Amino acid sequence: MDAIEIRRLGLLDADLVLSVRDGVFDGPVRPDQVARKLTAPGQVLVGALAEEGLVGMASGAVVLMPDKAPSFYLDEIGVHRDWRRRGIGMALGRAVLEEARALGCAGVWLATEADNAPARALYARLGAEAQSGVVVYSWDLGTGAA
Repeated sequence: MDAIEIRRLGLLDADLVLSVRDGVFDGPVRPDQVARKLTAPGQVLVGALAEEGLVGMASGAVVLMPDKAPSFYLDEIGVHRDWRRRGIGMALGRAVLEEARALGCAGVWLATEADNAPARALYARLGAEAQSGVVVYSWDLGTGAA
């Protein structure tokens, strides 16, 4: 792997996140959400940093329930297309799992599209087990606001 630093990002890294190239996140970075993500309790953003800036990330959050141990929702792992197939996704996955463990989480969960073969292969290599019999629902509240 080229000279890549994998580490949890904090508020001092806001400019780095704001200047990220298209394709690391699913869509354009929203300036109104960067500081919130980097400072809110239980929110985690791990970055893969190269000389040219942020080339990959893993994002998630601690989920708390009154009747269960804390768990961690792994929202996404993204690596810019020019940096794929170099082990960065694997390194980000390992780092975010370590962050979840350090935050006291008993488990990690996520959802991905059935046809997303690269993501499914990565999660399997990280030791995740695919679940069956699960249906994912979503709501679009249409506000786009914080």
